[in-house]
Amino acid sequence: MKWRQFLTPVKSVTAEKAKELLQKDDKIRVLDVRQPKEYERGHISGAKLIPIGELNDRLDELRPEEPYLVYCAIGGRSRVAAQMLSGKGFANIYNLSGGFKAWNGWTGFGDYEKGLEFFEGAAVLAEALEIALGMETALREFYQEKTESVSDKEAKAVFKKLAGFEKAHEAILQKRLAELGRDTGAADASRALEGGMTTSEYMEALGLEGESVEDALNFAMFVEAQAMDLYARAADRDDQGLKDFFLGMAKEEKNHIDQLANLMEALV
Repeated sequence: MKWRQFLTPVKSVTAEKAKELLQKDDKIRVLDVRQPKEYERGHISGAKLIPIGELNDRLDELRPEEPYLVYCAIGGRSRVAAQMLSGKGFANIYNLSGGFKAWNGWTGFGDYEKGLEFFEGAAVLAEALEIALGMETALREFYQEKTESVSDKEAKAVFKKLAGFEKAHEAILQKRLAELGRDTGAADASRALEGGMTTSEYMEALGLEGESVEDALNFAMFVEAQAMDLYARAADRDDQGLKDFFLGMAKEEKNHIDQLANLMEALV
């Protein structure tokens, strides 16, 4: 599966720039969207911890009028968190490129926007469904590959379970697209999408080790969070049936994030 872009523009800054901003402006708050165990191992001084899967439910703990520097381990989850906050009316949000690793001097990270097209919120239902189908297909293939490649039995079981969930999502989306008279083969795994990257190429470009369970979990949580945000944004429409459909899909993606988070807490 080639990766299309499901991302919307956010303001990203390097670790050097982030440190400069924090020194110049003491009003900037720092938000950590990793898991508690990751936070315990080390975090930016003064950072507030809200795991990415809990962000939507804990927005009342944040202040939309204040600037935030958002970070995670390597920049993926925080990138999604930044776009989620921007969509909720937070006017001044910065994503830390490379995450906490970059903050500590790591330079092996890539760009989460490299080689991908921007998804700016499909106004047309069929377009949103096609993008979602492409994402679900890519996730299912990723989980299937990890089911075969990881040695940890608990991780293998979780990835296998998630692959099944994504396959079910594909069937739901294909049915919706067929009802609209659209070709559901647009997201077929054998079809290369122009300007895209394979999952392994994408992970390599991001500086991730394909055999590392921790890197696989980081990548999976990034894409699951992106899927959750896509569905939440697609739910912003007048038709109550469609609204309920997309909100239901978003809820299922949140459940996937929770399962990945539990696995990360157990293994990392």
